Amino acid sequence: MSRSPSSNNTVISQRYVEFKMVGGLEPSGSNAKEKDGNDEYRDMTIIEIIENSRNDRHEEIQRELEEMKNFIEEFPTRREEFGGGLGVQPDVQREVKRATGIHETEIDNPSDSGRDEGNPMASSSSLTDLQTSQPPQETEIKHFWSRTGVGMDSERERNLLISVSVGIEAYKLKILGLAIEAMKELTKMATEKQPLWQASIDGKVLSHMEYTKQFGQVDATLEMVIRKIGMQQPVQPPNLSCPTHIPALPNVEIHTQPLQTEASRETRFLLADPVHIVELLMNNDQYSPVFSNIVSKSKVLGVLSTQAQGDYNGALQVMAVEFHAPSPLVPNRECYLARYSRCLSNNVWGVVDVSLESLFPNPLIRYQRRPSGCLLEQFQGRLCKVIWVEHSEVDNSSVPEVCQHFVTSGHAYGAKQWLSTLVRQHERLTYIMVRNDRRPQQLVPTGEENLLTLADRMMRSFWRNLSASRKNQWMTVPLSGAENIEAIIRFVKDKEGRHPGPALVMATTIWIPASSRRIFDFLQDENSRNKWDILTHGHIVQQTRSISNGCVPGNRVSVLEVKSAEDPDRTIKTLLQESFTTSDSSYVTFTPVEASSFSMTLNGGDPDNVPVMPSGFSISPDGPTGDEGSLVTIVFQILDGTASPMHIPSHSVGTMYKLITETAKSITAGTVDPDNMGR
Repeated sequence: MSRSPSSNNTVISQRYVEFKMVGGLEPSGSNAKEKDGNDEYRDMTIIEIIENSRNDRHEEIQRELEEMKNFIEEFPTRREEFGGGLGVQPDVQREVKRATGIHETEIDNPSDSGRDEGNPMASSSSLTDLQTSQPPQETEIKHFWSRTGVGMDSERERNLLISVSVGIEAYKLKILGLAIEAMKELTKMATEKQPLWQASIDGKVLSHMEYTKQFGQVDATLEMVIRKIGMQQPVQPPNLSCPTHIPALPNVEIHTQPLQTEASRETRFLLADPVHIVELLMNNDQYSPVFSNIVSKSKVLGVLSTQAQGDYNGALQVMAVEFHAPSPLVPNRECYLARYSRCLSNNVWGVVDVSLESLFPNPLIRYQRRPSGCLLEQFQGRLCKVIWVEHSEVDNSSVPEVCQHFVTSGHAYGAKQWLSTLVRQHERLTYIMVRNDRRPQQLVPTGEENLLTLADRMMRSFWRNLSASRKNQWMTVPLSGAENIEAIIRFVKDKEGRHPGPALVMATTIWIPASSRRIFDFLQDENSRNKWDILTHGHIVQQTRSISNGCVPGNRVSVLEVKSAEDPDRTIKTLLQESFTTSDSSYVTFTPVEASSFSMTLNGGDPDNVPVMPSGFSISPDGPTGDEGSLVTIVFQILDGTASPMHIPSHSVGTMYKLITETAKSITAGTVDPDNMGR
């Protein structure tokens, strides 16, 4: 929203009064002293100050990029792809990895090896099982688009730049210094109470004024402007257009929206060893699968520490990460960050993330991660206190209205979400160990182990399909009333990596005036499945096996059989389902399984031989109390042999649209109480 010059003057003047109350703050990262009225800026206008600051910053960026360019040009590079992750010739790529210590571990949430999706199966749902009365016009997908706004080539080149840069000693020292300061800030953010954190209905809320006072995040240019206002000089709206000598980026829209601040803190206790949690966060092979409901991609670009294997005290690594919300309508958040772990005392560990945008500027920045992470304190009896802090700046301007409150309130990416995920993973492992203790002479029966392994793979595949990541090029369904329904074509693979055919994935997020717990109970109960599942109408649904994986009723892995109403002994299809709920989020996911391979798995066979094609629901409360309604994301994946990456047949679009909309209506009808709006 544009403001008049007078309103600009008012806003800046108010900020001046606030900062004057705090006292003379130094610019972040400098030792500048408060200057008197006769300093070098006295005779400059505010416009000149801003222009001067912008030009100086541009020259600084140009110098840094020139240094990077000169360093990279020492290696012969080609624009063609040679099959290497860095996009350079294999022998050169090995030299770059050797010089920088790059670890090219990437999990996109695992695995892309074909283990997460499978062959078309006789019992799988297909589009021919459903009918649509009025097919829409033929749908041609001319091109896909990404909400991130940056192409894959740009991402690869930027990864190369950063991974090579971390091998330069000067940048290693800068990153280490940034990480050490971030750990200090995280420690204060995690341990201090009022006035830094204020109580509210949403929990603890960060006082931005107190944060600025303590951590001195004051831009030098803003401080100059504040001093000029103190001289009572009239303020004119500055020209914020880019200097003409800066070349425009081709085919890229320069982003100018102001970033919004999100901050949250949460504390929980776990029966766990802090070192094991540190290892989980620092080992990318563990981190990405455990947090697959939040992390779309995690790649280690460089390791800057030299600790012995298994020693994470002082471990420092540079990463490219991508986070997602439980809805394809919400843009993903991408950043380059340094992750640093440290033993702060005999029984306290810290793990902190901090964005590297201050070292590697990006004109298209939409998200940056201020010092975020966790403190882990060991108590007697293996009790571990976990304090999690999330602090970021982000552009939420492209978040649709239905998800605005959920995202801007911090519930989508807040500390509760991260800590709840850690607790969920801990509960799963705890319940497996409890079952072991009840059978002291043997492990969990192989069939149950395989069932849990298969359910875990199904869940990771579900979250990968759901996210608005760079690899998921969603397209809005071109039908009236389907503005919030997204579609994508995926090619499913079996264990050997064969491509048996395409699958159509369609998803949407809706708001329902009912509590999350009520919706969860309705969806996970096999007795109410006929009320929302079109493909089970007229049939009998029975639960034949169940394994608890949490302390809350309904947290379990189940085997459901759909039987014919006319012949109850005939099984039409078998479903594997996992359901889990916490106060912050819930999900119900399921996949049809092929009868013979699934039976072999339950009898000790390899669970990777069972292909999975998950569909399901993610349920999130749309408010702090859980009674303000819920956001429900509906995802269906169905085999469609007639589709291709560039073409979705009209009958397929119409059929999936009907499936999505009818399911949404059925869930609303089954959970909303007209008298109390489902509360």
